Amino acid sequence: MPHAPWPRLSPRDLILHSADGRPLHAQVHGPEAAHATVVLLHGYQLSQRLWGRQVHALRTHRPDLRVLTYDHRGHGRSGSTDPGAASLEQLGRDLQAVLEQAVPAGPVVLVGHSMGGMTIMSFAEQHPHLLGSRVVGVGLVSTSSGQLAHNDFGVHPRLAALAHVTVPRALAWAHRRVERGRAQLPSPGTRWLLFGTEADRLDVQRTQEVLDGTPAATSTHFYPTFADHDRVHALTHLAQVPVLIACGDRDRITPLAHTKELAQAMPQASLVVYPGAGHMLMLERAADLDRRLLGLVRAALPEARAAA
Repeated sequence: MPHAPWPRLSPRDLILHSADGRPLHAQVHGPEAAHATVVLLHGYQLSQRLWGRQVHALRTHRPDLRVLTYDHRGHGRSGSTDPGAASLEQLGRDLQAVLEQAVPAGPVVLVGHSMGGMTIMSFAEQHPHLLGSRVVGVGLVSTSSGQLAHNDFGVHPRLAALAHVTVPRALAWAHRRVERGRAQLPSPGTRWLLFGTEADRLDVQRTQEVLDGTPAATSTHFYPTFADHDRVHALTHLAQVPVLIACGDRDRITPLAHTKELAQAMPQASLVVYPGAGHMLMLERAADLDRRLLGLVRAALPEARAAA
């Protein structure tokens, strides 16, 4: 796909705090007095930086809304984490802390990519009463409700089993090189694993830069939580509000079969599958994903349709 220019943004930076005292770096775009807020949650080993095109699109077409992004613990500019707190359950609690401190009032639309979508499921599991009352819409982008321990990454099952053992070690080794001031080795694996058939070179490079900036400890601490992720039951809570489900049919991290399970559990949801796209839909299919996120916002906030 043709490379889309990276937008220039002027956010307001916030330092929030989780219940256990970890600093969480957030950025707010739009008016403080906005009647509603869209919160964008990034994926494993990534950061809020990669939501730039979606923030720009939402702010351009819906200037009446606030858009908030933040870095999960251990990621981006947020504080580090330890093994005991590197879990999806903890990330669900962190999301609640973010809403309490940065979005104290008004309806919220949550959009999560990969681990960000799993964080939303964890939040729904912990706070089902907030779905429909506080959270009025949900976007699930390239994510899964469970069974990730059996993901074959699109290769032979024996190679996949080996990958589940070696991938976290390889990731930690690569990140330690960066932390010691050594250059990251060229990584064609990033393109193969995260992108589809028509990845833009600059988008791959931007993603690699974010991956390189993620501490080795974060990679190794969080990896085990995905094997324990099983939140199909949480989807019944999400089904109370408008839901957008999006996936690329070349996604090796959260394959299309996982998206189909989400759609089966929430048949009222809007489903879009992008042919040829991989895991990084916010980059690979930015224009169409932006359009569909705006549609989700319209469906979730019907009282604002006339003003949109």
